[in-house]
Amino acid sequence: MQKKSNVLVLLNGAVILTLAGLFTKILSASYRIPYHHIAGDVGFYIYQQVYPLYGIILQISTYGFPVIISKLVSEYMANNQRNQAIQVIQVSFLFLSILSFVLFGLQYGFAENIATLMGDKQLTLLIQIISFSFLFVPFVASIRGYYQGLNEMLPTAVSQVSEQTLRVATILLLSFVLVKNNYNPYIVGAGAIFGSVVGITFSLMVLIFFLFRSRIVNTWGFSKQTFTEASPIFKKIAIQGIIICISGMGLLLIQLIDSFTLYPSLLTSGIDAEKAKGMKGVYDRGVPLIQLGTVVGTAFSLSLVPVISSAIAQNDWAFVKSKVNVSIKLSLVVGVGASCGLAGLMEPINHMLYGNTEGSQVLQILSMLVIFTTISATIAAVLQGIGRMKAPVYAICIGVVIKILLNMWLVPIMYTEGAAISSAISFLIITIMNSVFLYRALGQKNKLIRHAIKIIAVGLLMLMVLRGYLWTMNGILDAHSSRGLNVGIALLGVVFGGVFYLVLIIKSNTFTKSELRDVPLGKSIIKYIL
Repeated sequence: MQKKSNVLVLLNGAVILTLAGLFTKILSASYRIPYHHIAGDVGFYIYQQVYPLYGIILQISTYGFPVIISKLVSEYMANNQRNQAIQVIQVSFLFLSILSFVLFGLQYGFAENIATLMGDKQLTLLIQIISFSFLFVPFVASIRGYYQGLNEMLPTAVSQVSEQTLRVATILLLSFVLVKNNYNPYIVGAGAIFGSVVGITFSLMVLIFFLFRSRIVNTWGFSKQTFTEASPIFKKIAIQGIIICISGMGLLLIQLIDSFTLYPSLLTSGIDAEKAKGMKGVYDRGVPLIQLGTVVGTAFSLSLVPVISSAIAQNDWAFVKSKVNVSIKLSLVVGVGASCGLAGLMEPINHMLYGNTEGSQVLQILSMLVIFTTISATIAAVLQGIGRMKAPVYAICIGVVIKILLNMWLVPIMYTEGAAISSAISFLIITIMNSVFLYRALGQKNKLIRHAIKIIAVGLLMLMVLRGYLWTMNGILDAHSSRGLNVGIALLGVVFGGVFYLVLIIKSNTFTKSELRDVPLGKSIIKYIL
């Protein structure tokens, strides 16, 4: 009975953290659209050039080190070793302090060099502002890890939501005021980046409030024992924390490579600086579309991960394999549907969100990333759940190398389309490698190939139907120059394509009735469609 109660606590905590993560990811992706309207293509280029540097900080403080800290704290607390759990927090704080101060010093001190490598020295101030966020990481990551280790997810969830809400509000407000007062686009970008520092500052304030409220601040004092017995804990936190951080940075590292290679390559290809900035800004329109598509896809498939983790804890590997298959099928269905839907309706969606259809072909290529990022994120989460944490890191490292090489080859020839193609190929390789790692780990043959072919075929059919729908609507309404009509065409197309795709997927018996009962909205699908 006690074991069942503990499992329920873990699942409830996972639900709270998942909902908070879902909210913050949607917010983090969607605010870029109004920001683009405020700052324009060039302003968006400026912001997106340096955003991956903040993304690394976010990964360290939110998804990387808190996970390993919480794991160690949880293990000690389960054995009633509270002093050792506190020692984990102390050692974590020391390690993260050293790491963060080093990274802060390097980024602030070499900001101009980093900006030069990005091809634009005017980015120096923005890079320096971002570096201050590193100073908050030891506090934020350690406190979040401590509470998560106690299965108290509310402090982490509230701090995440608070951080992103205030950050986004600051970005939009400051950028609007600065643009309204005709400030230089780089000053506008600096104001937007400052929102990141404001957000993480407020997040720390929220966490400190929880600490004082629970009256455990006095237990955080350092002792001689902290230093004499720190070595084993230090190694675990350093190695496993970095592994978890990298395994969640796939898309972020792809963006970072584009920041260092795309704009400079456009310049060396003979393109005027202002035009190249605009081209990169248009290319970056794909970022929120990819993120939103991935968030939706993983929200459904990752809903099964707590169930899988619970089965692993009970050593029920037959159940684990069954649920892993359902989870991956689900991510494939949502990823293919989102990618093909975006590709089929990209022109009206681009016009609806950004005011024109510029770069639609590039964005169609980038939309293919949603398939790979969704599946890859799901498999990486499962691999971590079964203890194969290094596998996603190997895949990402190979994908990053391929991305760099392909950018060097394709961008001078095909410009932003080349960068989009290299991103898609890189993430395809990452997804294939993760899939191989997973099915080797589970000791079973890949039974999903037949279903994958069927799902992709249905997705391509939907894509062709949507292109036909778009051609017909444009012919009837002549909507090329009307944003209002494009909004209507896009929204109607999303509903039409979504229903068409869902019905075909269900009717093709991709999922059994028992599998559908495990997925979100599955019972409603059984009731109304089957």
